[in-house]
Amino acid sequence: MRIDIDALTVEIAGARLVDQVTLGAPDGQLVGLVGPNGSGKSTLLRCVYRALRPTAGAVRVGGEDLHALSAREGARRLAALPQDA
Repeated sequence: MRIDIDALTVEIAGARLVDQVTLGAPDGQLVGLVGPNGSGKSTLLRCVYRALRPTAGAVRVGGEDLHALSAREGARRLAALPQDA
């Protein structure tokens, strides 16, 4: 399923950690996030696998807002395997 991140913004305790990031990953395509320490890569991924709710914007899987789905339906659509697993 296609994953789209649309104008995603994350603020925690008044600090903007991610600022209006937009990107898409077509079904079956491998995507890498590259950047220096503190650039928001992990924060962005935490929004994708629903561990963190964005302040603004959306994460869409198959065209549906992932954060608008129930926990059960979200788990059916997406799973995460962290690097340290």
